[in-house]
Amino acid sequence: MPIDALIPFFSEMRKELAQTVPDFERWASTLSAAASDDPLLMEALENYASQLERIGQTAEMIGMAGLNSWCNSLNGVLPGITFMEGDARSQACQQLLAWPALVDRYLQEPGNFEASMALAEYLSTPCFAQPFDEDASLGLIESMATPPVVPEELMAQLNAAEAPVSVSIEDTSLVVPENADRDVYSAFLDEAPSNVEQFSALTSRIAAGQADINDMRSAKRIAHSFKGAANIVGIRGIAALGHHTEDVLEYFEKNPVKPPRALGRSLVTASDCLAQMVSYLRGDESAPENAFEVLSEIVSWANKVKSGEIANMADDASVEVALPPQGVARPDAPPAPSAEIEQQATLRVPVSTVDELFRLVGEMTTLIARLESQVANVTSRAKALVEHNLVVQQRVVDVEKLVMVRGLSLTRPDASEDASFDPLEMDRYTELHGVTRSLVEVTADARAMTDNLETSVSSLRGEVSLQANINKELQYQVVATRLAPVNVLSARLMRNVRQTCQQTGKQAELVIAGGEIEVDGDVLNKLADPLLHMLRNAVDHGIELPDDRIAAGKPAEGRIDLEFSRHGSGIVVTIRDDGKGLDYARIRKKAIEQNLISSEQQMTHSELARLVLLPGFSTRDQVSEISGRGVGMDVVASRLANIKGTVELSSIPGQGCEVVLRFQASLVTQHTLLVETGKQIFAIPIHYIKEAFPAGFGKISLSGGDEWQLGEWQFTIRDASFPIHDLAPLTGYHSLPPSVERYTAMPKVLIHTMEGVVAVLVDQLLDSRSVMVKNMGKYLPRVHGVSGVTLLGDGTVVPLLNVPELLAAPIAVTAAAAELAATARQRTRRVLVVDDSLSVRKGLVQLLQDAGFEVKGAGDGMDAIRVMETFMPHLVCTDMEMPNMNGLELTQHLRLGEATKNLPVIMITSRSMGKHRQQAMGAGVNAYLTKPYTDAELLKHVQIAMQASSSLVMAAPA
Repeated sequence: MPIDALIPFFSEMRKELAQTVPDFERWASTLSAAASDDPLLMEALENYASQLERIGQTAEMIGMAGLNSWCNSLNGVLPGITFMEGDARSQACQQLLAWPALVDRYLQEPGNFEASMALAEYLSTPCFAQPFDEDASLGLIESMATPPVVPEELMAQLNAAEAPVSVSIEDTSLVVPENADRDVYSAFLDEAPSNVEQFSALTSRIAAGQADINDMRSAKRIAHSFKGAANIVGIRGIAALGHHTEDVLEYFEKNPVKPPRALGRSLVTASDCLAQMVSYLRGDESAPENAFEVLSEIVSWANKVKSGEIANMADDASVEVALPPQGVARPDAPPAPSAEIEQQATLRVPVSTVDELFRLVGEMTTLIARLESQVANVTSRAKALVEHNLVVQQRVVDVEKLVMVRGLSLTRPDASEDASFDPLEMDRYTELHGVTRSLVEVTADARAMTDNLETSVSSLRGEVSLQANINKELQYQVVATRLAPVNVLSARLMRNVRQTCQQTGKQAELVIAGGEIEVDGDVLNKLADPLLHMLRNAVDHGIELPDDRIAAGKPAEGRIDLEFSRHGSGIVVTIRDDGKGLDYARIRKKAIEQNLISSEQQMTHSELARLVLLPGFSTRDQVSEISGRGVGMDVVASRLANIKGTVELSSIPGQGCEVVLRFQASLVTQHTLLVETGKQIFAIPIHYIKEAFPAGFGKISLSGGDEWQLGEWQFTIRDASFPIHDLAPLTGYHSLPPSVERYTAMPKVLIHTMEGVVAVLVDQLLDSRSVMVKNMGKYLPRVHGVSGVTLLGDGTVVPLLNVPELLAAPIAVTAAAAELAATARQRTRRVLVVDDSLSVRKGLVQLLQDAGFEVKGAGDGMDAIRVMETFMPHLVCTDMEMPNMNGLELTQHLRLGEATKNLPVIMITSRSMGKHRQQAMGAGVNAYLTKPYTDAELLKHVQIAMQASSSLVMAAPA
């Protein structure tokens, strides 16, 4: 093998030598200054010799036996230095500073005669105790001037490194070894989702040409983390994909050249595959069927990097890697993977335990609120007692004064000469004076006791306040156990957009902001489906085809912004696209055709937008299987209602559509505004509220009539007007006739609704506080406009109002809307997934749900038949080999049934032989799909089957 192959090793040795020079200099300084009996002298000598020996061993490993001999020779000189004294030792130690430069020169051109001779002459320096003689120097020069001879073991490693890497299907295995450390495996599963989310975001930036060197470095670090963790656990599939992805990214970390666009797409595909692998291991999805293809593609790129071919592939069609400007600070790169997890120990706790903690914290909060109320009551009574004692004390003082005045009159000098003076009266005065003095003393004691009581009550009030603060902290920590960043959905959302773009032939970029915001895990799970629906709608109905966008003066690639922000204790999610927006004229036309409104009825844009949320409403004549702006948006509205949230929809035709979701970060605790109406206290969640104004603020006016004719009351403040609604009649309480004076004297609360912001009138604004929300129990039917109840400190039950639901009025004809909803239910496409593998079944169910279908799963053929008694699907996706009743037997059973004989069946199996395919087709299977397959391939077969089933009329059993 030519010596050129060793050049990287020589360069690495030079780097290591340069790093150790400061250590050599420090040890030489100690050798020069330390006394002969100083322990530091021998320590410095041992360190110096050990490091020099390591350099020699490294040189020998790469075939430089001469340099190894030279290092051993210098090590033989070192002990003699310790026996020198004074200037002799100083000169020898000074000479030790010179050799690193000579070795560095030699490593630049190993075998060079002049460099070899310089090193040999160095050892012959007279200042050393045992300098080399001429014969030894000649032998050393001859050895060092000989070109390096590569050892056979190193040669084999170099040959293997140069050979192209190949992979097999076993390299994609996701089997966890039986002897794997369960604690390590559990920790891997805990940290993997956050790493996947970061990796997906970084690869998307690379593919979009927005990545810089720091992004490349962070992506490589995450790939390295996956490789290392998976190797420790023994999961070959993730380890192999992480290893080869790291090789590719390492090249672009060290060489800021232009990555080919195809590589960017491959990295995104690899991140999707990695995400699905992790989801499979967590039991959320099936294993990726395209894992071998993805790994092979990444390995192909790694081979191009190894061969240097990658450098020639960077052409004008590639994206550039942006380098951060010199001296300009840039945002921090994503944190190193698992950094936080490594610093914090984790503990798995059952969900039931967390729920019980929530219940106990809620009870404690209620009890402390009652205690605070009782302490406030005692404080008030203690204050009244103090005031009463002051009155009693004043009366006692008055009595004391009267007694003293009476005593003075009895003790006058002329009183003894008064014939009317009774001698016994002086005795009675003395007794009265004694009783009065005793009363004064008792009153003083009572006052002291009252003061002590007031001090004790004040101390108790402080202790209760401290306990309340601790309870709030405890409540916060308990709630935090269920919080999760919305970023955990990012990879799934981006994958959803990419799949929809592939199905529709469109181009769109999803940009997510505010992903670090944390919400309740239960809320996050319920939020996933609405977000997926809206993103599919944005691509399918909002974003135009590339040619249409270019013709409209827009870039070929559309943009969808998904922004999460916090509003008090509430969360606001904004989904904004730059597509064509809502066609209000067509919405109105369709609404008239479906008898939702009359042709004479006038409607605002916001009212027309509300029609989109009706079940089954769509402006398309033929609804696609992907989504429907209207078919699917009703799901968004209903899911948001389940988490006590609201949906606002607005659009500018030709410029895009915006959907705003508002909901609480937690369903257990909510920050509310307490108001009073009709002598009843209500709690309004803060996320509904825009602003609140005390009485007297703003201006009240009546538009379109007068107080005795039909008109709309308006509240105007800061040049903005809002429709007025009185909360009393909305909650069933009597309300006085409206008037400017009455409405002006009432507080107003501005509330977000589907129709925009409205002003709600209340009798009083009481307080703002966080409350624990309780449901109303299974025996109380759902109350319109009430989402739960809470208890105040005095035991008062306070309803939690869903004000937008109270304000929502029927859009149009109820019968027509109900008929439309029934039609939508009939039109909803249902799929039954039958597979005995839980992970595969869950993965297929999620994939089809993400594609907009109503899906249920079954574990085998018998289970599927039971499910179909209440859930009649439009399509069955089944595995071939299952217990109890396999896929072939299930298909034959369906073909014998009158209601199911034409039901489409797709068989998904790993059996790829012709005889298995013939058996399936003979049983009546419509499509036979073998593993591995891609999501796009499966969805294509599903769409074909759905189109075939659209003409079938299958009534679900009653």
